[in-house]
Amino acid sequence: MRPDVLHLTLVFMGQVDSARVLEISDGLAAVARRHAAFRTTIDGAGGHVDDRAGARPGGVAWLTLGDGAAQTADLALDADSAIAAHTYDERRRPRPHLTVARALDVAALAALRDLAPTLRLAWTTSSLVLFRSHLGPGGSHYEPLATHALSLTT
Repeated sequence: MRPDVLHLTLVFMGQVDSARVLEISDGLAAVARRHAAFRTTIDGAGGHVDDRAGARPGGVAWLTLGDGAAQTADLALDADSAIAAHTYDERRRPRPHLTVARALDVAALAALRDLAPTLRLAWTTSSLVLFRSHLGPGGSHYEPLATHALSLTT
């Protein structure tokens, strides 16, 4: 995937009435005030390719989080509650990851899994961004609608 579309998805909302954008943004602002920025690292890779007859071609690959995985999951749960998305419950918990490829084959996924242990990726997760997704033939384009810095001091 292009670097400009890489992001950690906390809550995927699907189709949302545009009249709710301010309400959702306000909810995310409150979440951001309750959390401090944190270090995030990669510790592995995952993915799947559906190679059954008749399945849509291509698969998806992601990098799993090491440091920061618990904080990212906490952010996802807090955001889900604040914006009333109802994505998570006791049976469905957040599984933080960074999607890095789509429309890949089994060999490419295997290569990523082999390479993942040698990757040394780290960053500071420091904000929540509300995105609008625009789907198109060239892939998704993400339009940031609001950005809220994680502002709790430790």
